[in-house]
Amino acid sequence: MIEDKRLLTEAEAQQIAEKFLLAKYHESRITFTDCQLLDKDAVQTYQLRGKITMRSRGALDRFVTHKSVNQYGFKLEIDANQGWIINYEII
Repeated sequence: MIEDKRLLTEAEAQQIAEKFLLAKYHESRITFTDCQLLDKDAVQTYQLRGKITMRSRGALDRFVTHKSVNQYGFKLEIDANQGWIINYEII
């Protein structure tokens, strides 16, 4: 637990988000499109949005399907003080 009132930087929030998403979706590519610092019920959070491109599951899928089939959007919220993932959603 972080005791001081220092907020995460945008780069630190993106690193936390990327590490979290890659732990769940191995060998994916992550691109951030938006990062906002918000005040929500007296808690400051970063809201990050972007795209995640997941690796095809089968060898044949790589030749048959278009690359955009495995591309999804995501929304992720991180506590700006503690660095905890509050919520995430794959769209």
